[in-house]
Formats: sequence, structure tokens, C-alpha cells
Amino acid sequence: SSIFGSSIATRFGAGTAANNKSIDVDKKKAHTSKTNNNVILTMSQRDTSESLNDTSSLNNVVLSIGSTTSMFVAITFLALLAVKRDALMVSFFIGAINNGILSKVLKKLLNQERPAEISETVKDKPSDKGMPSSHAMSLGFIGTFTAMTLPQTLLPILIYVAVSLYYRIHTQLHTKEQIAVGLGVGVLNGALWRSLCSGTNPLFPSVNVMEWVSSTFLNEHGLLPIPLLVIPAVVGLAVVGSFERRISKWIKKSD
Repeated sequence: SSIFGSSIATRFGAGTAANNKSIDVDKKKAHTSKTNNNVILTMSQRDTSESLNDTSSLNNVVLSIGSTTSMFVAITFLALLAVKRDALMVSFFIGAINNGILSKVLKKLLNQERPAEISETVKDKPSDKGMPSSHAMSLGFIGTFTAMTLPQTLLPILIYVAVSLYYRIHTQLHTKEQIAVGLGVGVLNGALWRSLCSGTNPLFPSVNVMEWVSSTFLNEHGLLPIPLLVIPAVVGLAVVGSFERRISKWIKKSD
């Protein structure tokens, strides 16, 4: 009987120890699982935070480029014209002005409104019509003319134009259709004008804009006289830089 009781006690004690050991193992597994979940959660939160920061940085880049496109292009163009002053740059300028005027005429004719709700990030909200986008037309013209003259500039031009036009769609300054039409017309104008400038247009082989510019505006050194730079500066700010819209708003505020 004593032996039997001792045996039962021993087995019971062994079973209890085994159960305690099993419980300890389960606790360790639970703790390890919880720790792993915390690590995964922390990593996920960190990745989300980094992703948000990256998105914010990208948005800032798009905002910086898109909101300054008009002035950046106008000032850069006029600066290059002032430095070069040759037949190619003067011809380029004349074409850009014609393209800008055409965009305004098309807006009047097509008479299509911009999107109803323009983003709050746009401080200077335009009041003119939206079809076609004059920015898209200008970028299409200038980008095409430049890339045809300097093919090595094609990639950076494409990137800059894409970011600038994405900004105008993202902020609802224009619809996708208004951007597409403006860009398409601008590209066609740029290609056509570049061929007319060099006298290589198959439809008008006798037209050579650069020769006409050379004989009409340039001096004996083949350069535009410096005093005449006042004309493209004024016209460029009025047409390419949409300066007339800012002047109109300023006048209304003064009244």
C-alpha cells in the first residue's frame, strides 16, 4: 500500500511538472509571438511613415515645379534670347509668341470652362477658359522646338513637361482633355515652325523664317540689337507668362 501510494504520488508529481513545463513553453511561445507581432507592427508603422514622407516630398517637388512653370519658362526663354540674340533664337521667340496668341484665340472660340473646383493649393486662380491649356501648348511648342534643335535635351524636357502638366491636372486647373489638346497642338506647332525656320518644310519649301529674321531684324554681326530686346521682354511677359492676367486682377483690386 505504501509502495502503491508512493508510486501514485510520483506519477502525479511528474504529471504536474510536465503540465507546468508545457504551460511555461506555451507562455514563452505566446511571448515570442507577441514580440514578433510588435516588431512587425513597428516595422509596418515605420514603413508607412517613410512612405508618407516620400509621398510628401514628391508632392512638394511637383508643387514647386508646377506652380512656377510659367515664370520659369518665360524668364529662361528671355534670358537665352538676350544672350544669343541670333536668327534661331529670334525665330524661336516669334514662333512661341504666335503659339501663345493662338492658344488664347482657341480658348475664346471653344469657350470651355475649367474644372469647377480648383485645388486650394493654387493661390492665383485663373479666370480665363480652359480649352486648350495654354501652359500645355507653350510647353509642347517650346519642348518640341528645343528637342528638334538639341536632341540631347529630349529626356529632361519630357520629365519637366510631364511633372508640370501632372500638376495642372492634379490641382484641377485643367481637365485631362484640355491638357491633351493643348499639348498636341503645341507639339504640332513646334514641329511645323522648326521646319519653317530652317526652310525644310515640304509644303512650304520656299519659306525660311531665319533668313527673313536675319535680313529684317539683325545687325551686321547677325545679332538682334540690344535696345530691341525691350520688345520681346514686354511681349513675352504679356503672352507667354500670362502677365496680362495678373495685371487685370491687380487693376480690379485697385478699383
